[in-house]
Amino acid sequence: MPHQSSPNPKTAFARRFRQPPAWITWVLGIIFLLDVPVVLLLAFFMWWAVTDNAPDIPPGCSFMNPCPSTPGERERSLVFCLGSILLWVVFAYSIYRLLLACFDARESADSRRTTIAVTSALLVGLSAVVLCVLPDWAYGRPLFPQPFWNTARIYSYAYFFAALLSTLYPAYFAVRARYCRYADSRASAAICETDS
Repeated sequence: MPHQSSPNPKTAFARRFRQPPAWITWVLGIIFLLDVPVVLLLAFFMWWAVTDNAPDIPPGCSFMNPCPSTPGERERSLVFCLGSILLWVVFAYSIYRLLLACFDARESADSRRTTIAVTSALLVGLSAVVLCVLPDWAYGRPLFPQPFWNTARIYSYAYFFAALLSTLYPAYFAVRARYCRYADSRASAAICETDS
């Protein structure tokens, strides 16, 4: 009995999990590497602003001329550091779920649409809250009476969008890694079915 040729693995699962383009991985990887120094620099200036504009900082003290830190100052620094990390993780996971719903057709269409709607609403809502709260919190005063494009608000928005941009690569890379695992498992299953 002639040996049957193994089916092409790509045709076996192409309609269930569309392969993400490889060139996007390179583009997002380059953007990520270039964006990391920008995020760190902007985070440094934001931390500087939080320290200098703290309401309980003693007179004559500043980020460059530190005094014994107050409990409130330590708490604000902790909130800024942990909040930035938490926000980065939430955005990266949300974008990952959003991309997965677009590429992975193994779930039902209604489930994918629900995931896309909920994830998009979470991203937009969280972005709006952060963009409204971050400038006022970092500079210790309401900025809305001032002109919209004042320096304080520009620094805050630039930090937020740079951090958001840096989440695109790990989210997309996680989707590609999941596709590769799925492709390998489908190819192995096809080979086992042919051999049997």
